[in-house]
Amino acid sequence: TSGQKIRTTETQVFVATPQKNFLHERLKLISELWDAGIKAELLYKNNPKLLTQLHYCEHMAIPLVVIIGEQELKEGVIKLRSVASREEVAIKRESLVTEIQKRLSES
Repeated sequence: TSGQKIRTTETQVFVATPQKNFLHERLKLISELWDAGIKAELLYKNNPKLLTQLHYCEHMAIPLVVIIGEQELKEGVIKLRSVASREEVAIKRESLVTEIQKRLSES
């Protein structure tokens, strides 16, 4: 086998949180992504560790992670992270879907 990572999932975006008991917020966010036809997934746990969630994305070769926590909620932003480069940007919540679609079309 070559060192090429085979994508084992069709998931394009993973919804993560550093926050405990944030499942409701993540579900709200993921349904927005689903409505836009974006293949998204999350861990259905109340208190997943952020590192565990990021490792999962690397393992599954999911290209993008959106991160929502208390701080982001207060500021009305979502963090968008590229799994490969580990670069993270804060994006206004209302432009999230557009930004994700733009990135997916470029990849």
